[in-house]
Amino acid sequence: MPILISGISGVRGIIDDGFDVDVVKVYTQAFAQLMQNGRIVIAQDSRPSGAMFKDVVELTLRRMGCEIIDCGICPTPTAQLMVKDLDARGGIIVTASHNPIEWNALKFVGAEGLFLDSEEHEQLQSELSKVKEDGPTEGEPTGTVTILNERIERHIESVIKLDLVNTAAIRQRRPKVVIDAINGAGSEALPAFLERIGCEVIKLNCDNDGNFVHTPEPLPENLMDLRKEVRRQSADIGIATDPDADRLAVIDEFGNPLVEEYTLVLAAYHALRNAAEDDRRPIVTNLSTTMALDELAKRYGRQVLRTPVGEIHVARRMQQQDSLIGGEGNGGVILAESHLGRDSLVASGLILSLMAETGQSIREIANDLPRYEMVKDKINVQGYQPAEILSSLAEKYASLMPNLEDGVKITWKDRWVHFRDSNTEPIVRIFAEGSNQTVAVSLVKEFKTEIQNLM
Repeated sequence: MPILISGISGVRGIIDDGFDVDVVKVYTQAFAQLMQNGRIVIAQDSRPSGAMFKDVVELTLRRMGCEIIDCGICPTPTAQLMVKDLDARGGIIVTASHNPIEWNALKFVGAEGLFLDSEEHEQLQSELSKVKEDGPTEGEPTGTVTILNERIERHIESVIKLDLVNTAAIRQRRPKVVIDAINGAGSEALPAFLERIGCEVIKLNCDNDGNFVHTPEPLPENLMDLRKEVRRQSADIGIATDPDADRLAVIDEFGNPLVEEYTLVLAAYHALRNAAEDDRRPIVTNLSTTMALDELAKRYGRQVLRTPVGEIHVARRMQQQDSLIGGEGNGGVILAESHLGRDSLVASGLILSLMAETGQSIREIANDLPRYEMVKDKINVQGYQPAEILSSLAEKYASLMPNLEDGVKITWKDRWVHFRDSNTEPIVRIFAEGSNQTVAVSLVKEFKTEIQNLM
């Protein structure tokens, strides 16, 4: 059965098994109509199918009379920043993010450089219904195309200028950094940024050719070559991104992973250390992010506000609350001073600044932070109704007052478990966290069995 998933994360699927040229045409036209056929930024990650689908996006937009700014292969946050800086009506990024090579997708960006929120997604669906009823346009392509060759340089310059990126301290320390960009969209931008701020950079899988040499998601088990290279090079830190370079994973000087959850904790620690004493702006994250962030925030008298999973939910809440920093526990750091999108350049700049200012190694810093252990798992629910499964869990554990804002989250004093229907795949995700690995594993095992019994 073909898989096509549409939601606030855009539309994605397996190539020619749900996601194809016709899907790209109708969604692109619907988005152009929603943006009133104005200036649109387009970009892609490096996967081989990206160029073909971006050509379809471009031709469709030209047929709609749009002014197109083509950013080519670049990180998703670069494209988001260009939408904002160039006063575009919106943007379309051809990327399936962490999904495997056989997937592709369209991510839609609004005028503020943010992904579409729930209301805007509904408006897009309305426009989509009109396009499907009338058929995609085949008119004369009258729109214009401008190639923006300097898009990465503009992004780098914007990050260097951030108050929280201490380039002077980084240049003085000159850390040795190994980067694994999985030959994705960050292959050019991230090494160039690190070199500009004074790092000694060792590149691993930075060919920008879309050859995903390991499973794309930057999880510890997928980063064995990076971990070995950090040890071999006696590097200060290793970093890895996903194919569209909005997420960042960190490896310590011994080749040990800090896991994605601690990317945001490290970045938040740097922001908290540098904030004024009377600054009480909150930190914003999602329901599935580590409670180490809450404990860290308490040290500085701060509040952590939580949202449903999804970058746009965090970004909108950050907007509303004028937050200090935000992000998600998947390695995504959002700094409003830069732009309201997850950004691996920003994340690496903050973490390297923290190392340079403290004079500590990344492992020494991590050892000073609150520590919890998280386990992330999933169950394939294709052919079943995830909502019914989650509803049954919520009913069974009603006495524990579960949070139902995004799936079902059950919290105890020192541990929690969160179940939610994925935005991007036909699965139910299970996240559990506890004071140690044994507690987290036990929670996942227990509730995974419960879900299987409900199917």
